[in-house]
Amino acid sequence: MKTKILLIVTGLIFIVAGFSGISSHQAPFSDANALRTEVAGTVIAEIYSTVQAEFSTIATQMAKTPEAQSGIIGEGFVKPTEVLYAHMAKLTKQDKNYLQYKMYEDWDVTFTFKNVGLQDWTDEFYLRYYKGEVPIEGKIIYLPALPRGESTSVTLHFDGKDEPGIYNSYWELINNDGAVILDNIFVAILVK
Repeated sequence: MKTKILLIVTGLIFIVAGFSGISSHQAPFSDANALRTEVAGTVIAEIYSTVQAEFSTIATQMAKTPEAQSGIIGEGFVKPTEVLYAHMAKLTKQDKNYLQYKMYEDWDVTFTFKNVGLQDWTDEFYLRYYKGEVPIEGKIIYLPALPRGESTSVTLHFDGKDEPGIYNSYWELINNDGAVILDNIFVAILVK
């Protein structure tokens, strides 16, 4: 089985190398890693080019539909599609990150989120604790309903620490369908 897989992979490398402009009349590569790098670069470029062309075709076709031209369907909600994301968020501001605190000194952090998607947010969107320090407010923090284009801020309060060190708290922003729309939200502080 391993031999068959090796032969198939080797054959694919030679096929891809042939498509990348390597001629059988050229001198063989003395460095196998250089050949692998060139083949991988060619394959990645081909995949990217194909995906970009398909994306462009789908977007052009969708733009011609009456729904896309009006931008509104039914009761004023934008229809989510494979190309356009209905719910998107951006962390526009974060204060008090990477700061130094004394032992037993409480600390807090404020995150400001902007609705950069196509739909308004309901009051079912929330911040979900991922790992690290848990704030006084708990592991789930609900956000208020937020129209598209608007921003909201959330402040988390943490108890002071009795030992020096670096303390982190990681979060994700979840939409009303339970999907993660923004991750890697974190705060890191140093206690001396």
